[in-house]
Amino acid sequence: MAPDTTAGLQRILLVEDDLFIREMYHTYLTSNGYTVGVAADGEEGLQVAKDFHPDLIFLDIMMPKKDGLEVLKTLREDPSYGCQKCRIVLLTNLGDNTIAQKVEGQIDGYAIKADIELADLLKIITSFN
Repeated sequence: MAPDTTAGLQRILLVEDDLFIREMYHTYLTSNGYTVGVAADGEEGLQVAKDFHPDLIFLDIMMPKKDGLEVLKTLREDPSYGCQKCRIVLLTNLGDNTIAQKVEGQIDGYAIKADIELADLLKIITSFN
């Protein structure tokens, strides 16, 4: 019997404006037993977070309406979202990690989308279990 990789962090919110990446990650994560909520921009991400109560959020940085850093600040500071303790991993195509350094202590991880493969998503998730 294969180990249960979903133990611990069951509900994952993916906030990503790129439709291809959003659908690919959603399909992969759901096929691995996770319950996945999705949002296409920062404003939608905040609304879904409030209703979905995620354990972990994969959060794109560069998005329309509200960027990922604005969303991160809101999620961490406003208790009505219930995300002060959920895990948040920033996703970006920016190779410069100065953004991650600026929000150190507010995020649980940082991944460059061009450098990660689908299996890396599971490694990130299970690293928190």
